[in-house]
Amino acid sequence: MLFLIAPILLVASCSSDVEGVPTNEKMYTSSIQKKEVYEFQQPAKSTIARGLIIKNMNNALNINEIENGLMNLSVKHFPTEKFYMQEGQYLDEKMISQWLERKTEEGIGLNPAIENRTGNVLEDEKKYPLILSHVLEHNFINKKTNKIEGMSIAISLNEFYDIRVTDDNGLIYTGQVKVDENDDDIHDVKRYGKEVAEKIIKDLRKNEKVPRVPIYLTLYQESNINDIIPGVFLAETFMTQGEDTITKWSEVDKKYYLFPSDALYSLDQNMYNKLLNFKEEIQDGFKHLNPKIIGKLRYEDDQLTDIKIDVNVPLINDTELVGLLQLISTKLNFDYIPITVRVIDQGADVGIVLWDPIEKQIFATPL
Repeated sequence: MLFLIAPILLVASCSSDVEGVPTNEKMYTSSIQKKEVYEFQQPAKSTIARGLIIKNMNNALNINEIENGLMNLSVKHFPTEKFYMQEGQYLDEKMISQWLERKTEEGIGLNPAIENRTGNVLEDEKKYPLILSHVLEHNFINKKTNKIEGMSIAISLNEFYDIRVTDDNGLIYTGQVKVDENDDDIHDVKRYGKEVAEKIIKDLRKNEKVPRVPIYLTLYQESNINDIIPGVFLAETFMTQGEDTITKWSEVDKKYYLFPSDALYSLDQNMYNKLLNFKEEIQDGFKHLNPKIIGKLRYEDDQLTDIKIDVNVPLINDTELVGLLQLISTKLNFDYIPITVRVIDQGADVGIVLWDPIEKQIFATPL
């Protein structure tokens, strides 16, 4: 029998609560989902720019993705068996905030200057959108020497600039503009991010308070504020201890797709049809509950690596929940892909099903 009531590990992470900003999404794990995870050096230290990321980035979904994504991308350069991870101890609030300012004649800010003011503050902001939104730092401590021997930096960039500006009379104007509105083949956000990265690295290398260690750096583009999938990592680079400039960039092929969506259908029609069959079978089995089913799929290097499915069933009772979990368990025929299915009742998680393709087991339980 596929249905297996078992203890489920609820992972305490920034996905469930990011420095006081709650989200509706929790993280669950089975053996296949236990990736290489850093130990934190004890006693753990909070980032010296604590709280700034909440102010600077547009939603908790993007905060979760940039923090977890930077950690996962760092593993290939700073292996978990050799290094502890530590939250950033060198980029403070003042330094990051100065980078986020508009360019001045003194050359402090890294965001575009408003070159020709028209008197219309909203239109000026739309014409010269802010692109750089945040800079995130992680440190890596050698387990044997107990010294910092690596640093990772994620530069967060706006795909959409959410405007809130005040004129000389105190009136507030709001709006939104897409940063890259051109029809050319140039990715303006990525291009600007690479320019900004050069200046950030220059500032870090000349700062005597920042240790001279290898640096991994990546560019992250935030998704729109109301999107239900996170943004994407655009590019990455690595500098050895002796390098002062960036010499080479590589693409980061990691993207999220929503089910149902035209984008997923175009990318992977076979998987789209499997999910469609799964959705129809669940909905047919519990028509009286009218379940709403949404999936989020992650692809890395053109390979599907993870599926998360939300099944929303308002006012489900305990008996119906057990039946629904049993039905879901019998329909997860996705072979090698780890799957997490959350059953949600009015915004609260009430059940969870995990498919572990390594153990070839399904774990399911009410919550």
